[in-house]
Amino acid sequence: MLFSLIVLLSLSIIKPIMCRILLLFFVLLQAACTSFLFVPYKPLPLTPDAVGISYENINITMRDGITLHGWRLFAKGEKKGSILFFHGNGDNVSTQLPNTSWLPERGYDVYIVDYRGYGQSEGRAELDAVISDMESIIAFVSGRLAVDEKLIIIGHSLGGSMAIYSVAHSAFRDRIKTLVTIEAFSDYHDVTQDVLSSNWLFWLFQWPLSFTIDNSYRPLDAIGLVSPIPVLIMHSKSDEMIDIYHAERLYQAAKQPKAFQLIDSDHNKVFFKAENRQLLLDYLMRLNK
Repeated sequence: MLFSLIVLLSLSIIKPIMCRILLLFFVLLQAACTSFLFVPYKPLPLTPDAVGISYENINITMRDGITLHGWRLFAKGEKKGSILFFHGNGDNVSTQLPNTSWLPERGYDVYIVDYRGYGQSEGRAELDAVISDMESIIAFVSGRLAVDEKLIIIGHSLGGSMAIYSVAHSAFRDRIKTLVTIEAFSDYHDVTQDVLSSNWLFWLFQWPLSFTIDNSYRPLDAIGLVSPIPVLIMHSKSDEMIDIYHAERLYQAAKQPKAFQLIDSDHNKVFFKAENRQLLLDYLMRLNK
């Protein structure tokens, strides 16, 4: 109460521009915990059949009764494996089609499910709930695999960072063939500071705002626990959102078997390039040998 009174008194005497900045700070302080991490995108502008892919809608009920929606994209020709793809914070199953639609053509079933509040999924995205949901999604997809089949998990950006923790602590580790992270970050506090420091208006607030983000599921702490599941870390020096030092730290903290693959891409168009697609396919092929 006393702190709030001091703030109000201060706002009445300092310059208007500072008033606006301080007000913005307190708004951000209240919202940072969820809005920074999750930016739900609802529309589904494109469905897989529009690009010639056979698919089915899937609906998975979470432990608290919330239903998540996703797609299963069916492999063309001889099936080589099954992939569970976790998308980034501003995407959904539809906007990720440019990064996933090529995989069925190469023989892979692809499961992609929207987080709470995204696409046709119910609820509101919060980190604790989404991490819990990811385990339920892994359980659902694992239950659809053949007895002798293992699951390939791929996560992009926030999806990759959350997948590190999820795989490390999953009860279905014996059903997971490999974890592939693409442009993932290593620490929730650090990535928040990185983003805020790139804007002069938020530069002063990067440190206090970063600590409003829950770091309980810190990828850097979890990645060493993924072993003996193989890990591939893919990252680009040209990524304009997640600096490559995050990938380097993750690789150093990971235990064998592990691999690091430098790619050429911006943050969101990794698999628009045929050479990046081939790097992933080559890795998956080596796992089968």
